[in-house]
Amino acid sequence: MVWVTGELDIATAPHIRRILLDAVSTYRQVTVDLARIGFCDCAGLGILIAAQNAARAHGTLLLLRRVPGQMDWLLHRVPHRLHIERDGLPGTPASTPRMGGP
Repeated sequence: MVWVTGELDIATAPHIRRILLDAVSTYRQVTVDLARIGFCDCAGLGILIAAQNAARAHGTLLLLRRVPGQMDWLLHRVPHRLHIERDGLPGTPASTPRMGGP
């Protein structure tokens, strides 16, 4: 389990990227708890997508859990293949983003 707190942005991205890439190359499943994220920008989102790509290459499942509302909103608007836990159950990756209004 990896807990990310504070901001997931361009300033913290290199450090978090190293942690996630190490984790997905070491373990068969990595769960990233995002409940304490206060802010996520495009650099932070890019880190999660890069970690997912690395996980897939290593045969590892990367699972996001307790995604805050702001990040959930963002994740529904960009294409990705991230697995997001919903109601305690691992979700399937989104194949296309939901487009349109709020």
